[in-house]
Amino acid sequence: MDLIHILQKHHFPHDVIHKIELLSQSNESLYEIVVKEKLVDEEKLLQILHEEFRYEIVFAEDLEVNFDILLKIPFDVVMKHKFVPIRQTQDEIVIVISDPFNKHAIEEIKNLFPKKQITVALTYLNPLEKLLFKLKNREKISDIITNMKRELAGGDTETSSALDFIMYIFEIAIEKQSSDIHIETEQSAVQIRFRIDGILHEMMVIEKELFNIIATKIKLLANLNITEKRKPQDGRFSIYIQKNSFDCRISTLPIATGESIVIRILDKRNVTRSLEDTGISTRNLNIFRKALQSPNGIILVTGPTGSGKTTTLYAALNEIKDSSTKIITVEDPVEYQLKMIQQVQVNEAIGLSFANALRSILRQDPDIIMVGEIRDTQTLEIAIKAALTGHLVISTLHTNDAISSIDRMIDMGADPFMVAAAVEAVEAQRLVRKICPYCKVEYKPSDVLLEPIRHLINESTTFYRGRGCEHCHLTGYKGRTMINEVMILDDEIKSVIAKSKDSSQIEPLAKQKGFESMFIDGLIKVFQGETTLEEVYKAARVRI
Repeated sequence: MDLIHILQKHHFPHDVIHKIELLSQSNESLYEIVVKEKLVDEEKLLQILHEEFRYEIVFAEDLEVNFDILLKIPFDVVMKHKFVPIRQTQDEIVIVISDPFNKHAIEEIKNLFPKKQITVALTYLNPLEKLLFKLKNREKISDIITNMKRELAGGDTETSSALDFIMYIFEIAIEKQSSDIHIETEQSAVQIRFRIDGILHEMMVIEKELFNIIATKIKLLANLNITEKRKPQDGRFSIYIQKNSFDCRISTLPIATGESIVIRILDKRNVTRSLEDTGISTRNLNIFRKALQSPNGIILVTGPTGSGKTTTLYAALNEIKDSSTKIITVEDPVEYQLKMIQQVQVNEAIGLSFANALRSILRQDPDIIMVGEIRDTQTLEIAIKAALTGHLVISTLHTNDAISSIDRMIDMGADPFMVAAAVEAVEAQRLVRKICPYCKVEYKPSDVLLEPIRHLINESTTFYRGRGCEHCHLTGYKGRTMINEVMILDDEIKSVIAKSKDSSQIEPLAKQKGFESMFIDGLIKVFQGETTLEEVYKAARVRI
């Protein structure tokens, strides 16, 4: 009995059956299409197959590979048919397979083990595909690990295979556009995770005995003390992958089970990004560009750590730099080196703080100053002074939105009148994940998500999400884009700030002048099919 007959037997709607019949002409697995397109609820389908064929259902937490059997199967067969063996007895091998109706796959597995009965079990597709992805990485790297073990057994503590391992990890990370690599010791293993589009994904788990030689090689690359394991260390190095140079910032941290190493990958190709490439909407881009043309004053880029502020700052500097303008930056650290711009690295150990560096910069006859972050009252006061004496100052501040930046500066001790006089514009931003274009499908969000925006949508409003595929690591998202808000401080808004009135008066006044909140900017991108409602709710407070 095939899938369509099973669904007919259980009285599924005719329109669903008809759509599935049309899809059956595809060469792809019909079972996988039905599940991924959400034509049938996966949990309900698993239950039906359990009742019809007595298939065992294996839940994600119980999905463990039997490596004794796996190693006897050609790996290309495993990946082609998307299955894993989970256990065996004297007479039987139990496999979990992505498509229980794939008779050809089951016959091929039977031919590999002619004396065993092959019993099919089922699980949810997403955890099975994630497990297969990990196995694929393990297969590729098994030779390198074998060589490392062999060299260690021979007493070679500076094994060349460790560098091969590190280079391979970097190649995968860069291919997947990861921002960070996390290498963490656990009780009996080492976990390697990548941060992709702001979310950590487990890539592989290796034996703990290999950690020391890998950690030593990373520390040597970053000129760190290889014998120091009790104190945190920071370093950096450059690496060439696929003919491109990448700067890497290294942080080591002693933890209860050993050490944690985090490597931040800085892609130099991002230095040349324009403001358009950040994902900023055309409307907000025009407002922000107008602010950048100010001859003097402070322009703030705000948001939490990891919201893309540095990328926006560099894109802004790339846009306004020219041979007739002197631009100096003070940063901690200098992430990317920019042409035609003088960059100062903060060094607290020798007394070169943001504030002290900024004082010296003012004596260098700059036109534009970029301060990596306004962290304290001293730096804020000097930035205001610079802005009021004819300089354009661009900086970042950790605040939730554009309006609260004003309160933050006043709370730091700045005089409201001085804040009003100095600040020209505030841009606040977040990053949201973009829907994967390879598996993008229409869907209906839950009532809980729709309720706050009922008055903004109608029956024709279409929502999209990614169903999850190999291109997006089964997440439904690929890449990130910006949602933001830009507030220009005109004379009327400056007057409200200078009089120390309640900041709650600023937003209604700004809205009268065309200001739109970050939430609205995010909703527009939802309606355009760029991101999902879930992402916007996670990133921005509901402000309509």
